Amino acid sequence: MSMQALNQLVARSIVEPNIVKSFASGQIDELIADFEFSPELRKRLGTLEAGTFAEFSLLAYRVVKAAEVPARRIELPSPAEGLLDDQAQSDSEQVA
Repeated sequence: MSMQALNQLVARSIVEPNIVKSFASGQIDELIADFEFSPELRKRLGTLEAGTFAEFSLLAYRVVKAAEVPARRIELPSPAEGLLDDQAQSDSEQVA
């Protein structure tokens, strides 16, 4: 969810010049409070030091990416499983 909030922040900065102006005036804490960042992540983003909003966005991406818990991958069986002739399996099975 944090990456989505960061994407919204960057996208809004493109169409709303007030976001970049707020960043330039040092009001980044108030700015990121409007987005769905966790309190801990909001604190870490507030401490980032950057000269431009573009630099801040890059640093924020790295922080958010590192803080995100990777989604658990689903383990699916191989499509070939069951199609290949398994001699050991066929020896132990009885055929009617």
